[in-house]
Amino acid sequence: MAYISIPSIWLISDKISHIFGTVAGSVTGIPLLTGSTFAGIDFLVLTSTFWILCLSFTPKPKTARAIYGFSGILGGHLCYLFVLSYAPKLLEAAVEPAGEEIWSWAGLFHKAVPWNLPVLACGIHLIIAASVFRWLQWPAENPAEEKVTISSRRNKYMFGISGAALAILLPVILALYPNQLTLQGKKIVFNEKGFLNWLKPEYGQYGRLSSGMYGMLPVFVESLGGASLISENLSENDLSDADVLVLLFPDDPWAEGQLERIWNFVRKGGSLLVMGEHTTADSDGSNRFNEVLEPTDMRVEFDCATFTVGGWLQSYDSIIHPAAAGIPDERNQFGVVIGASLNISLPARPLLIGRWGWSDMGDQGSSRAMMGDDIYNPGERLGDLILAAEQPLGKGRVIAFGDTSGLTNGINVSSYVFTSRLFGYLAGHNNNAHPFWRQLSGIFLCLLLIILTLTKFNAWHVTLIILCLSVSMALSQTITQRSDEILPDGRYKTPNNLALVDSSHLEAYSGESWRPDGVGGLMLTLMRNNYLALSLSEFSTKQLARADLYISIAPSRSFSQKEQEAIKDFVMNGGSFIIAAGMEQAGPCSSLLSQFGFAIGTKSPDELEPVPLGYFKSPYLSSGNQQVFVRFHAAWPVYCNDSQARVIAYGRYNVPVIIMRSFGKGKVAVIGDTCFAMNKNLEYEGGEPFEGMRENADFWRWFITVLRDQEGTWIPPALQTQDSINKPEKEGAN
Repeated sequence: MAYISIPSIWLISDKISHIFGTVAGSVTGIPLLTGSTFAGIDFLVLTSTFWILCLSFTPKPKTARAIYGFSGILGGHLCYLFVLSYAPKLLEAAVEPAGEEIWSWAGLFHKAVPWNLPVLACGIHLIIAASVFRWLQWPAENPAEEKVTISSRRNKYMFGISGAALAILLPVILALYPNQLTLQGKKIVFNEKGFLNWLKPEYGQYGRLSSGMYGMLPVFVESLGGASLISENLSENDLSDADVLVLLFPDDPWAEGQLERIWNFVRKGGSLLVMGEHTTADSDGSNRFNEVLEPTDMRVEFDCATFTVGGWLQSYDSIIHPAAAGIPDERNQFGVVIGASLNISLPARPLLIGRWGWSDMGDQGSSRAMMGDDIYNPGERLGDLILAAEQPLGKGRVIAFGDTSGLTNGINVSSYVFTSRLFGYLAGHNNNAHPFWRQLSGIFLCLLLIILTLTKFNAWHVTLIILCLSVSMALSQTITQRSDEILPDGRYKTPNNLALVDSSHLEAYSGESWRPDGVGGLMLTLMRNNYLALSLSEFSTKQLARADLYISIAPSRSFSQKEQEAIKDFVMNGGSFIIAAGMEQAGPCSSLLSQFGFAIGTKSPDELEPVPLGYFKSPYLSSGNQQVFVRFHAAWPVYCNDSQARVIAYGRYNVPVIIMRSFGKGKVAVIGDTCFAMNKNLEYEGGEPFEGMRENADFWRWFITVLRDQEGTWIPPALQTQDSINKPEKEGAN
């Protein structure tokens, strides 16, 4: 509890881990630098506590026995650390197989070492625990002592009540932040200069590199209710009424007086967000973000914080914080990719940690932007890399990241839950995570609980403490999460500019945006149509009500009745809903489709299964002898019981494959193709055209204007010179 919620305890544990690694490295002659995860601090705490409890049940004298036990625990643990220090040498000895072999022992060894070596520590400590049970002499039962215990029942009750009270109070002190976060009426200033651009996706430019870098940030801030300014020189006038200043990879030398203006801005109560990057240094080792961090105890290292699996997936460890409460990490919701690690000391506080990775030290002679060799080498920090940290400065605060990725156009689509709370936290002048009084009170309460537990050890007391601690922690985090929620709102713009792509119902598309089955191209397409495109990782009725467009792609998990009603209300009130699914994946969404009078594949379950339509292209507009086509990957028929519904495109055998209908004030469109909006049917990562054409990019550009009832519907270039445009007719598929 203390480790995950009290930054000073985390840093103390980290220092102890450094000491253990240094000792092991000095013995083996191979430098070892570890965080708490690979140092095995959790094993030491658990086994030592177990040994202390065992000693309390053994007869006197206990001193020699205690020394032997702790010596065994420490000696066994050092054996694990010795093996860990040899990991780079062991990897060199086991030659990694070249090519794409199916399986080999050497390949398995390279995947397992050093990442699974803590299993060795676990085994050693289990052997030590087993030895305690095997050879320790336990006292015989003493009825007289039992009688005394029964007679002191009142004291037991008092201990139990006291422990429960402390267990309830501890999370309230450490994890409860009920202040509402908001950006309403707040101003965020972005430094215009840096290793960056302020471009947004535009038609005519395609592929991953066409996404631009930070052009969508002002749009995002405005959707949160805030105002933004891109400042050319960070003048006194620009900062005078600002709440937050954001520096994105500053690389130009600071102009005279700029640093002093920034520091004065923070000391007077402003918040500063510094986004650094990996392996950045001048010839003398300096860089711009460390220069601006000079008044703090935070520095961006000259390294790459390199993860074991892509994007720190399921590898984050966030200190309990208003900006991070309740945010999971299975899809890289924090948005950090390859950046630098941070080196901090008190009063700085870690905010975000990457557990399963290492610090790949930079190389100024490297041709790869001074990056290292992508190999874990002796002396490089192993595990628990600080990715983001915070420190109060005067009346304000500074938060530093070693990576800029989370705020970029392409990644903020999924990291926005965290970044919105981060901006809200920075803009709140009364928000202050982990103040000194909270940390000191938390340490004091933890010590009281430990003393209380060990003084009168009782299984029921321990169980009660665990239950009270768990319930209090869950409630505190739930309240904090709900208080910190800041929802992007497209209604601040006219027309509403928020588009949500659902990822909360096990959709068919890949979570990695530029895989062939990913939807990176769809996100850029929506941005090109002036939408703020975001991924909806957790279905939210409140979030849906703030959007204009909602897209679902072949969900594998059915929509609940409550969710169906929310989507229906969303459309009735003017929203647009697009669902793309083939018949083979239409089952989970069939109930939702029936709410709007649609079916995919067959009109009713009693009909025979239709023949799949497969790949084809179909015209959706024509004029004279000119036609424009939309391409399908693997389509199925679509049916609608509304006679006024509009067929957007037909497939083979004169069956509709895209149908749109009005419903209340909004529209619903059903596309009978699971892969229709995926990259392999819309936009390649490299931006290459499909058979020399951009047919589906043009289709989406036209179709969105139709959904939004925009004046002057956009017409594809091939028809722009025509006087009249016709809708598709049957027998139109090729």
